[in-house]
This record gives sequence, structure tokens and C-alpha cells, in this order.
Amino acid sequence: MSKFTTKADFLAEIDKERTNLEVLLDSIPESRKTEEVIDGMSVKDFLAHRTEWGRMMLRWYSVAKEGGIPAVPTERWKWNQLKELNAEIKDEYSAVPLANIESQFAEVHDELRSVIDGMTEDELFTKKYYSFTGTSDLVTYANSATASHYRSARRHINKWWKAQMA
Repeated sequence: MSKFTTKADFLAEIDKERTNLEVLLDSIPESRKTEEVIDGMSVKDFLAHRTEWGRMMLRWYSVAKEGGIPAVPTERWKWNQLKELNAEIKDEYSAVPLANIESQFAEVHDELRSVIDGMTEDELFTKKYYSFTGTSDLVTYANSATASHYRSARRHINKWWKAQMA
């Protein structure tokens, strides 16, 4: 069950976590954003990962809103194959320049936040409102693609960055 009870609270959390991540990212020189942070992932990889998961959330919602049943997480991968899916995402974005990743990350965030802002309270908080959420509510999915994902990226990156400054 979601910790959020209103769309306003959820949007505030998205904004807070996004700002916290941006402040951290702004403190890291561009030249360092392709260095390994953890498990072969760089800052660039963290941003690419979050960008693609944001896109997946937008696709799921769009298909569901039109009455369809989206493939979650994707046509090719099931939930028990996240390691493989995430590796595919990393490979897909490996040749994309950092500046493009940063731009796409901002664009996807802005679109996702706008779409969430347009959702109704019922859509967000009613369990099983859309079939793709299973027994959950849409806000749980939206949180995992936004605030929660931003927070996890910030924690990993911050730990690495603090160690670099020591």
C-alpha cells in the first residue's frame, strides 16, 4: 500500500526527490559522471535507467488509459527477469552521450510529472483501477518510476561521491 493519500502529497514528494537528486548531480563534474559508482553503473547509467523506466511507466499508463492491457514490464521481459531487463537498458544506452542522457532524463521526468498531475485521485489510489497494476494501485507504480527511483539513485551516487571527496 502506498504511503501517499493525496495526489498533492505525491507530487510534492516527486518534486522533493527530483530536486535533491539535481542538487547532487550539479555538484559532480561532467567528467566524473561516467565513472563507476557501483556494480558497473555510472551516474550516466543511473540516469539512463531511470529515463527508460519512466518511459515504460508512460507506455503502461497510455495503453491502459486507452483500454488496453500493457505488457509489464515489457513484451520481452517478465518481473522475475529484471536483472536481464536492466542489463539490456544499460547496453541500449551505453553509446548515448551523457548530455543526451541528461536531456532525455529531464524530458521524461517533465512528461511523467505532467501526466501524473493530470491523473485523478481515483486513478492513483484505487487498487486495480487499471488491470496492469495487479492488486496494487497506480500511485505505487508511479512512485517507483519517480520519487522512489530518484531517491535510490541519489543514495547510491551520494555514497560514491562522498567517498571520492574523502
